[in-house]
Amino acid sequence: MSSNFGHVKRVTQEVGGKTYTFRSLLEYRWSVYCEFRKQQGIIADWTYEDPQATLELEKGYHLNVKEYHPDFTILYPNGDYETEETKGYFPPKDYTTLKLAAEQYENPITLIFASTAKNPKSASIRAQIRRAERLEPHIKRIIWNANKDIFEDIKFLFDE
Repeated sequence: MSSNFGHVKRVTQEVGGKTYTFRSLLEYRWSVYCEFRKQQGIIADWTYEDPQATLELEKGYHLNVKEYHPDFTILYPNGDYETEETKGYFPPKDYTTLKLAAEQYENPITLIFASTAKNPKSASIRAQIRRAERLEPHIKRIIWNANKDIFEDIKFLFDE
């Protein structure tokens, strides 16, 4: 079941025995991938927009505090945590938030895009790609095309 809020299609689905309302199809699919990794023993657990995982980021000259709510928080069997952030659109404010999170916290960050064209014609898309590339030295990795590189192999798991 899904509904449309503006240009983003929200998705309500059960994943891992819990019902979630995801802000996008990408978030839903990534949650299925997280649950798949949990079932395989690759990760110990995962949470979606967990209020307990909220990070307080110091921002600007006056060190104002901004709250950042990661899309997914991953717990590995060895006790390490990782932040996984899905993006359909990557505006400058999100770049700044992720850069601050990478600088102020030790948890590695993975940035996930559903798909990114090699040579986009849109100046807006090119700007988003450049933004993500500037972030690369500060984060663990970027998944540029989750649709092809990850979801293709597990599409049988999606209840869409």
